[in-house]
Amino acid sequence: MSPISLQWSERNQVVAVILAAGVLLFALWFFTLIPLSQGRRRLEREIEHMRRQLESKNYLVGESVLRQKKLNAEQYNRRLNKEWEDIADHVAAFDIPEADVKKIDFKVELFDVRHRLLKKSREMRVSLPHDFGMDAEVRSNVDARKLMLQLRTVEKLVDLALDLKIDMLRSIVPLPPIAHAAGPNEEVFMEEYPVKLEVFASHENLYDLFRASLATDHVFAMRRLQVSPTAGDRRQLLCIRTTMSAFVFMRNPEDLKLASSEPIKTGPKGF
Repeated sequence: MSPISLQWSERNQVVAVILAAGVLLFALWFFTLIPLSQGRRRLEREIEHMRRQLESKNYLVGESVLRQKKLNAEQYNRRLNKEWEDIADHVAAFDIPEADVKKIDFKVELFDVRHRLLKKSREMRVSLPHDFGMDAEVRSNVDARKLMLQLRTVEKLVDLALDLKIDMLRSIVPLPPIAHAAGPNEEVFMEEYPVKLEVFASHENLYDLFRASLATDHVFAMRRLQVSPTAGDRRQLLCIRTTMSAFVFMRNPEDLKLASSEPIKTGPKGF
């Protein structure tokens, strides 16, 4: 064999080895490294997803951190309860009423309130409607407790009108109570007792009414207000038509079940 043919043969062998190594590396990369890399990325996504799930359930948080979170939640709950109590003390027109109110109790109280307010109006020379929009005849299906609270609201408003020395209280009409509920069981936590009024009063009386409705002893929500001039002998006065509401908180905050307080039992989660 000549030296030239031997030289080419060695070169061919080197090229063949290089090509074979390249093919082997490509096959190793394509059939082994790529699947391993894809599997790694898939496992990383699953691990991240599981980590977020565990983190959302506080499984990755230490006991001391959870204890501090519980303490913060309890302090926040106490602050909310205190705010509730402060608002209720300022806004509530009456204390939480007794559930058992007899119809005869309402009739007696209505008579006494009428007598007192009419006597006060005569002394102050302010005209009042005689019946205050409330009938002494109580139907059997009517809640005497709500009637009593309507009467208390009317009494407070008439007292306020007399104290402001308005010229005339033309009409007063108690409207149906409004229940305010909350929570999954729609528990009534507050009742609203609106009363519609029509009075003849001065500009000063109107300003005094705004101020007095926010005072601690006479907190009322002014739902509607219409002011128009009067004619005739009272043309210097205003005709004021308004609807004002008194609020009664039926429950303390700790009595409300806004969410289930029962612990939720679950099986082992693993991981």
